[in-house]
Amino acid sequence: MKKASHSQALLRKAGFTLIELLVYIAIVGIVVIVAGQAFSNSTKMRVRTQSMLKASEVAENVASLFKTDAAQTGAKSSMEMGSDFGGDVFSSINDSVYMDPANMDDDKKDFSSFHVKMTDGFSDLKMRRIRYDDQGHYVAVEEVNWFVQGDTLKRSCRTVTGTEDADDCKSGSSAEARGRAVEIATGISKFKVKAGLPGVSSTGKPAQVFPPCDLSGVCPEEFRLVSRIGEADYMATTITPADDYKIAELTGFTTNYDKANNSENASGTLRNQVVATENADPSGTGWRNQCKEITLETRTEYELSFSLADAGTFEKMRMFVPGRDQMSVGFRSTKDGSRPAELEDFFFYPPTDESASGVRLVRFSVPKKLTRLCIAFTFVSYSPLAVNGKVTISELRLKKVESANYKFDYPADTLNLKDRANAKALLLVFGVKRNGEEGTDSLVVPIPSNGRKD
Repeated sequence: MKKASHSQALLRKAGFTLIELLVYIAIVGIVVIVAGQAFSNSTKMRVRTQSMLKASEVAENVASLFKTDAAQTGAKSSMEMGSDFGGDVFSSINDSVYMDPANMDDDKKDFSSFHVKMTDGFSDLKMRRIRYDDQGHYVAVEEVNWFVQGDTLKRSCRTVTGTEDADDCKSGSSAEARGRAVEIATGISKFKVKAGLPGVSSTGKPAQVFPPCDLSGVCPEEFRLVSRIGEADYMATTITPADDYKIAELTGFTTNYDKANNSENASGTLRNQVVATENADPSGTGWRNQCKEITLETRTEYELSFSLADAGTFEKMRMFVPGRDQMSVGFRSTKDGSRPAELEDFFFYPPTDESASGVRLVRFSVPKKLTRLCIAFTFVSYSPLAVNGKVTISELRLKKVESANYKFDYPADTLNLKDRANAKALLLVFGVKRNGEEGTDSLVVPIPSNGRKD
């Protein structure tokens, strides 16, 4: 009996009880469920990622195609035979690149080269431009149409005038062109185009920043210059304004040349600096109180220009030595008199003969908004003769570059005819969906040829 009992005990040790078996099955079940869920999540993530990548790829491809089309909007001149020497010259073609310039109603004349409207929540965009041959000669005027039908983005092209492209851009009406449109992408969720409203135009703020324009938009030509003095290394300059304050003559420059020792001044650099103010009696003393303070905005291209005149053959300023003497124009802060770290001065030379007279012009933008600035001319002289010369400044202007400044935050979906002709950029916001995932893209395409001027 004892022997049999021992065997039964051994059998019980070698097997599982029912409870143990149930616990084991439960653990295995949990592991399988967790592993299955992880695998399912991994598969979903992979599919989702692939869908996002595919949607983004389609969006980028559409943006690239759109940019290629839109960049030439308004192109209206080409290289044609026409010079006296038999060479090619740029010549104006015709008005067919404009949307509707011959309208009998002057209020409806459209000198823009594009038209955009909203249809079922999507933009419907037409753009006109010249098609060229390999030598840049005129072939035809084309009208390209981007539009959405259902959730499909399509592109059509028709030849307006000139030689048709029988394969890609046949002649015919806009309706006929749309009927043979090519499918660009499906699953479209967004397709919105906005034209860049001119940031400076006759209907908005004037382009000229200095001299400041009045409330009615009249921009004066007169200005004054004020000498910066009363600081250790800034010396007085003689400023002789004309009666109309359109011209300022600067003389009496300080030299950094030591005539006694025939060498440069070793005691520190002395300089002359003048700042610009509007043509008005000064309201205070000191250059900080008299100068016209200017604010420079970000994402804005500015143009600073002025003219220099040559005084003639015996003008001592012709002895100016580049690399040794310095003339520059820039901006100074009225807070501490310093140059803003974000904007270097621009160097220029005086006329060396009559042919070198004329406009000096610089264009620039700033990475952040700068306030309380004055336009400042700085002169540092080392040559012994140039300091006895004269600098004549006229036509001093600071303005926003109209063709480079635009905004898209206007409420309407379309611009009025006048602003549309002045628009110099198109903004595209585009979205496409793949398996529930959306890829989006946006870009600004400059269209500098749009409008009357090429």
